[in-house]
Amino acid sequence: SQLEGLVRRNPGVLREEDDSGASLVHHAAGAGNVPVIRFICSNTLRDEWNLYDDEGSMPLHWAVERNQSESCRALLELGAEPNVLNKALMSPLHLAVSHQHNHLVKVRHSLYRHVPSPSKTLLISHPLRGKCMNLCQNKLGHFAIHAAAFAGAKKAMEVILKAGEEMGHSIEEHINVLDKSCCSPLHMAVRGGNVDIIKFCIQKGAKIDQQQMDRSTALHFACSQGATEAVKLMLSSYSRVDRIGLNLTVALLLSKGANVNIKDKSGCNFLHLAILQPKGLKNLTGDILQHSSMLDLLSTEDNEGCTPLHYACRLGIHESVKNILVLQVSLERKSKDKKSALHFAAQYGRINTCQHLLETITDSRLLNEGDERGLTPLHLASGGGHTKVVELLLRKGALFHSDYKGWTCLHHAAAEGYTQTMKIVLANNIKLLDKLDEDGSTALHVAAREGQVAAVRLLLQRGAEISLNKSHASFFHEALQHRRKDVVNAIIDSDRFDQSCGLRVAKLPKSPRFGFLIEYNFQWLQAPIALKKHAKTNKSLKVQPLAALNAMVNYNRIELLTHPVCKKYLEMKWVAYGSVAHLLNLFVYLLGLLPLTHLIVSLRPSLDYTGPDNTTAVTMVPISFRERLSYLKDISNIQDWYSIIFSLLFVIALFFNAEGSWHWQAGALAIIMSWVNFLLYLQRFEHFGIYVVMFQEIARTLFKILLLFFFLMLAFALVFHALMLNQEEFERLDLSLIQIFVMMVGELNYQSNFLDIYLHNKFPFPFITFYMLVLFIIFMPILLMNMMIGLAVGDIAEVQRSAALKRIAMQIELHTNLEEKMPYWLLKRVDQSSITIYPNRKSNEVRTHLLTNSSNSTSVEAELRKQKQRLKEISSVLEKQHDLMKLMIQKMEIISEADEHDGPTEVKGYRQRSNWGQAKCSKWIPLMKAIKRKNV
Repeated sequence: SQLEGLVRRNPGVLREEDDSGASLVHHAAGAGNVPVIRFICSNTLRDEWNLYDDEGSMPLHWAVERNQSESCRALLELGAEPNVLNKALMSPLHLAVSHQHNHLVKVRHSLYRHVPSPSKTLLISHPLRGKCMNLCQNKLGHFAIHAAAFAGAKKAMEVILKAGEEMGHSIEEHINVLDKSCCSPLHMAVRGGNVDIIKFCIQKGAKIDQQQMDRSTALHFACSQGATEAVKLMLSSYSRVDRIGLNLTVALLLSKGANVNIKDKSGCNFLHLAILQPKGLKNLTGDILQHSSMLDLLSTEDNEGCTPLHYACRLGIHESVKNILVLQVSLERKSKDKKSALHFAAQYGRINTCQHLLETITDSRLLNEGDERGLTPLHLASGGGHTKVVELLLRKGALFHSDYKGWTCLHHAAAEGYTQTMKIVLANNIKLLDKLDEDGSTALHVAAREGQVAAVRLLLQRGAEISLNKSHASFFHEALQHRRKDVVNAIIDSDRFDQSCGLRVAKLPKSPRFGFLIEYNFQWLQAPIALKKHAKTNKSLKVQPLAALNAMVNYNRIELLTHPVCKKYLEMKWVAYGSVAHLLNLFVYLLGLLPLTHLIVSLRPSLDYTGPDNTTAVTMVPISFRERLSYLKDISNIQDWYSIIFSLLFVIALFFNAEGSWHWQAGALAIIMSWVNFLLYLQRFEHFGIYVVMFQEIARTLFKILLLFFFLMLAFALVFHALMLNQEEFERLDLSLIQIFVMMVGELNYQSNFLDIYLHNKFPFPFITFYMLVLFIIFMPILLMNMMIGLAVGDIAEVQRSAALKRIAMQIELHTNLEEKMPYWLLKRVDQSSITIYPNRKSNEVRTHLLTNSSNSTSVEAELRKQKQRLKEISSVLEKQHDLMKLMIQKMEIISEADEHDGPTEVKGYRQRSNWGQAKCSKWIPLMKAIKRKNV
C-alpha cells in the first residue's frame, strides 16, 4: 500500500536505480517479494523492469544467486530471458548449477513452456548455425558437445546429438562442429583420454583427418600423449583411399565430351597435373592414353614451355616417361630456356630416365645440344654431382663442350665441390685440367673462389697449372679476396705452397699448425740476404731492412704486428743480435750511472773527489748530429742530455772544489734523471717492457688531468690562504698551494691543522673555513682521485694496446738501425729464414734432429686410411651386386618398388652459388610443395 501511494505521487520512482545500477525489481527478486515484483511489472513495460545492473545481471540472476525459487518462478512466468549472460559469461542456469540450487533447475524445466519459442530454438540451433555465439560458446569457442566430449560424458553427448537431430541437424555435422581453433569433439575426446568417447565419436562419423589451425589431427594428439589404444583405434577405423576411381572418372568425362584443352593459370593441362601426382600416368589406363586427343596434349606447353614429358623427366617418373615415349612424342621439344627432356633428367640425376631417353634418341645432336646458356646435359649433371649420369653420358658419346662463359663440365663440378665427378671427368679428358674460360680462369680458380677445399686439393694433386687469369689473379688471390680461410690453409698445407706464392701474393694468410711442430717461415717478411749484398755494390738498388714490419708500424696494423709469425720473427732478431746489442748498450750506460750513484751516496760537500767523467756523453754528440730532428722526438734522448749536463756540472764542480750547494742540486737532478732513463732502457725487453710503456701512457694522462684541475687547486689554495690567517702552512701562496697538493692525496692533518686550532678559538672564520674544508674533501680527495682511478681502469685496454704497438715499434726500430750498420758476414751468420718449434718437446737439438719427420703419420691415421679404403671397396662391391640384381629382375620381368626410385628423392633447383642457375622464380617450386603436402 505504501509503494502504491508512492507510485501515485511519483510514477518515475519505479525506474530508480541504486549506486550499483540495480533497479527495484532486482532488490525485490533478491528478497523474494513476489507481490512487489508483480506490481512493478504490471505498472511498467518489460524493457523497463528487465534491466541490467553494472555487473550485467538481470533480476533473474539476483533471484538465482539468493536461492529465491518463487521469485524465479514469477520472473519466468512474466517472460524473463533465462539464457542471457552477465559480464562473467554466466546465465541464470549457470548460477543455479554452480551454487548447487538444484530445485531452481527443476523450476526452470517445469516452466520451460513459458520461455518464448525463439529462445528455445536458439538454445540448440545456434551452436550449429553460428548465430548469437555468446549464447552457446565459451571464450574458447567450445560448444556443449565439446565440453561433453572432453569430460567423457557419453550420455550427455547422446542427448545433445539427439536434440540437434530433432532440430534438423545431422549427427555427422554435429559431431564434426569446430570451435575457434578448428578443434572438433574428437580432438577434445583424445585430450580427455577416454577411449570409449573416442570410439563413440568415430562411430558417429567423426573425421579422423580433421586438422586444427596448427594442422594437427586427433591422431597427432594421441601419439604425443602416448595413448596406444587410442592410436590403434583410430588407425583401424581409418582407411586412406589413394585411388578413388580416377581413371574411371577421367574416362567418363572424356566420353561426355569434356574439353581437354583447358589450362589453369600456370598453363598446365590435365596431363601436366596427372604427372605431378604420385605414380604419374600410372593412374590413367591405356585406353585413356590411346585417346585421340592425348597426342596433342602431350605436346602442349605450359607458361614456361614445358611439356608433360619435361615434367616426367624432372620428377624421375620413368614409367610415365616410358608411356609417353611409346606414343612417339618428339624429344626435340624444348622449354623457353631451351632445355630438352634430357636436360631436365640429367640436371636432377634421373639415371633411369636418362637411360630410357638415350635408348630412344636417334639424333646424337640432342646429347650435346646446349640450352640458352650453352649448358649441355653433361654440364648439368656435373654441376649436380650426379656421377652415374655423367658416366652414362660419357659412355653414350657426350662431348666436352664449353658453355657460353667458357666453362667446361670440370668447371661446374669444381664450383660445387663434387670431387668424384671431377675424377670421372679427368679420367676421360685430362686436358680439361688447365682449360680456360672467357675470363682466363681454370677450374682451380673457380674451386678456390667458391671455397671448395676438397676440389682445390684434388686439382693441386693432379698437377693443375698455377696461372693468372685476365684479372691478374691466381687461385691463391681468389681464395684470399673471397675470404676462403679453409682453402688458404689447404694451400699452405700442400706441397705446392711455394709455387702458389710465387705469383705476386697480395697478403699473407695465417700460418697453420702441423701437428706437434710449428714452422715459422719468414720468406715474405724480409728480403733475401743475397739481395742485401748486391744492394751494397749497386747503389741504385735500395733494400730497407724489415720493410714489411716498418710498413705495418706506419699504418698501425697492430693485428699484423701481433701475428705469431711477426712476433716469432722479432723474437728471432732479438735473440740473434738485438739482445746482445741492447745489453751492451745498457752495460755502457751503467758504466756512467753506477759511479754517479756512488758519488751521491758516499761524498759530502767537505770531501774532494776527482772521479771519472760520464762516458755516455762521448757518443751522444755524433748520434744527435746524424739523427737530426728525429733524434729530438724521442723523450729518452732529451732525458739523456739533461742527465749528462747535470752530471757534468756536478762532477766538474767537485773536481774544482766549487763553493756553494748548486752543484749538489745538479747532482740530485742528474741522479733521478739517470735512473728514470735507465728504467726506459728496460722497455725493450719483452716480458716487462710493456709495463714501462704503459707507465708512460698513464703518466701522460695524469699530467693532462693535473693541468686541467690546477685551477681548482689554485682556488682552494687562495681560499685557505685568505681564511687561515695564523697558520704557517698557508702563510704564503706558494706554501698554500703545496699544502693543498699534499692534502689532495689524503694527508689532511685534520687534528693539527683544523681541530686543535678550533678548540683553542684561534679560527678567525670557523664556519666558512669548515664549509670550505668539506667542499675540498668532496671535490679533491674523493671526486678527483676516484675520477683519475676510473680513467686509468677504463682506458687500461686501450693503453695496453697502444703500449704493445709502441714496444713492438721500438723493437723494429732497433733491429732496423742495427741491420743498417751490421756487416754482411755477421748478418748472414745470425739471420734465419725460418724456425721450427716443437712446443710439446724439450729444447734439445740432437733429439729434435733425430726425431723430426713431419711426413710420418701416427698409427691411428694409418689405420683410418686403411678403414676408409676398405669402406670404398665394400661400397664398390655392393654397387656391382645391386646392378647385377637389378639386371636379373629386369630379365625376369619383376616389378619392384625400387624401380620407382630414379635419382635423388628431393627435387632441388640449382644452387644459389651456381653461375648457371635460373634468374627468375620458377613455378616448379609451388608445384613441388603441393606434391610434398599431398604425400604427407
